[in-house]
Amino acid sequence: MQIGSLIKYYRLKQEMTQSTLAMGICSVPHLSKIENNSKEANRETIRLLLERLTISLQDVENSSRNIRHLLTEFIAHIQYCEEEKVTEAFLQLENYKEIVIFTDYMYLYELYKLRYYLFIKDVDIAEKQLKWLQFQKQNFSQHEKYLLSYFSGLILLLRGRYVEADEILSLVIEENIGLGSFEGEIYYHLAVVKGYLDQSSQAILYGKKALQFFKEQYNFKRIIYALMSLAINYSRLKVYNEALETYNHLLRITEMFSHSNLLSQVYHNIGDLHHNMGNYSIALAYFKKSASIMPTNNENYLLCLYNISQTEFILERCSESKDSFELLKEEAFIMKIFHYQLYAKFYLLLLNDQKEKAMIFLEKKLLPFTSKRGELKEAHQHFSNILADYYKQEGKFEKAVQFIM
Repeated sequence: MQIGSLIKYYRLKQEMTQSTLAMGICSVPHLSKIENNSKEANRETIRLLLERLTISLQDVENSSRNIRHLLTEFIAHIQYCEEEKVTEAFLQLENYKEIVIFTDYMYLYELYKLRYYLFIKDVDIAEKQLKWLQFQKQNFSQHEKYLLSYFSGLILLLRGRYVEADEILSLVIEENIGLGSFEGEIYYHLAVVKGYLDQSSQAILYGKKALQFFKEQYNFKRIIYALMSLAINYSRLKVYNEALETYNHLLRITEMFSHSNLLSQVYHNIGDLHHNMGNYSIALAYFKKSASIMPTNNENYLLCLYNISQTEFILERCSESKDSFELLKEEAFIMKIFHYQLYAKFYLLLLNDQKEKAMIFLEKKLLPFTSKRGELKEAHQHFSNILADYYKQEGKFEKAVQFIM
């Protein structure tokens, strides 16, 4: 701990002169050297200076130990996804913010704050924190530089800048900069990035590395996330047996822990897998199970409603599909999520026997919107193929070619 800087900070805070503080304890020049951390003072001198500032040396030493302990606990809560404990530990650390700047943990504290902002997905404040940390980078240890690179990659991941995130996270792993307790996390996040980049084989490779690490830590929530990533990428590669087996493991774990949010995701993804396999009735049952326990105030709920509606449409349950798409349109309007409003309007036109009008809407409204949104790539491909098939049926082959993907 930079005890001299701490003494100076509290002296100035109490508007005390060096002469007043030093009187009867040491000379003013000696105090000046102590405050500039250029001279080691004996313990008794430090104790007397702190006592005059009404600060206990024992309290200062205890605070340093508490900060170290809290930082260890804080990052462990994040790594084990213990939401309530994370916030509690963050607030406890904030009680030491005046002292932590004088300890060896100052930059680690600020880096862990950045990880907290990413954990709660407050990307705006995380980017402000990152900017400040980048100015301090020359003072970092090698481990702290590694963390800064890793957390920078996480910001890019949350911003949907997957190519850049891939470059940073891959480089951190290639350089093998003391991965430590973050090893499983970084493998997992790189697996997620690879999945978004349609590099499913690589996603499976890093997902397995992450899974092994989380198993060794008995990190059950992270095991679930890693299994989810693996199952999704098995599904994308059409390795359906592996995907189903992985989802069965997921079901057992999530049902055992009675975690409704995770369980709803598992149900939904199993439904998606069966949908891809052409098992539409089974898919619909899982989508409905997911919707029944899912929070209704987020975009995941809209995705689930859309999949229910579309699967009912495929199964020619027209009345049910129409009701589901109407509900989707209403919920998407309330949440101000425009693309689901467009999807619902398109299918409702089809369900109301207005096919020609639906295709005009698809070409003029829906596809121009999805073409500009990278995260809607799969939806854009799906609706482009629908329009291409329509023009082929109409004998307009040159027009159809424009939309084949």
